[in-house]
Amino acid sequence: MHDPFFFTDEAPGPPGTLLVLRGADAHHLTVVRRAKPGDGVRVSDGAGVVVEGRVASVSPGAVEVERVAERRVPAPSPRVRVFQGLAKGAKVDVVVQHLVELGADEVVVFTSGRSVPRWDAPKRAQMGARWASIAREAAKQSRRPWLPRVAGPVGAGEAAAMLAGDAALLADEAGDTLLRDALAGIDAAAALAVVIGPEGGLTPAEHEAFRAAGAVPFSLGPRILRTETAALAAATLVLHHAGRLG
Repeated sequence: MHDPFFFTDEAPGPPGTLLVLRGADAHHLTVVRRAKPGDGVRVSDGAGVVVEGRVASVSPGAVEVERVAERRVPAPSPRVRVFQGLAKGAKVDVVVQHLVELGADEVVVFTSGRSVPRWDAPKRAQMGARWASIAREAAKQSRRPWLPRVAGPVGAGEAAAMLAGDAALLADEAGDTLLRDALAGIDAAAALAVVIGPEGGLTPAEHEAFRAAGAVPFSLGPRILRTETAALAAATLVLHHAGRLG
């Protein structure tokens, strides 16, 4: 069994010094894992530094971890980002969770004229914080030293502008180029971005905005996929092309 994995905001320190896990992380160690002094723990700063540690003390609200060793993990390369159209219900929650587990480096949620949810500013902030929390938990589960970023929801125009510098791909059910063929013309070392619309797809103006920003339309085949299924299928193929999955 792997040692439990957590994230910390504490600054790195030399071997023998302590860092403290609190809140839900401490609860998980004390109640779920029933940790005791001497048990192994791994803690990351979310930016590639991983501390190999062992539990020094346990209390209901805090677990002290002694730093034993430290290693630095290079940032994943090439970068892979997924732009997901805002969908109804818990679909975006599912997309964020599984994209992080698969290895996506960033998930950008964007609103579309065909997005069902219509949120005010407080709701947008609330959901942005929720998705960041989901990404953090998924990164812990999959033991990712680099914490993926979740952005949004932003407007479709802002999302299109964010594609600059990436080899961008645009899901288009009416497209006649399969994703594997679109990827064949892209350097495997290039930073990649994949755009997936919400239920009902993008509006014509949004589709044109993404194309004008350099996104190349692709199809996943003859079947009509749900937006959350399309996001995971496309991300899997892109991560494989980049040599980061499978």
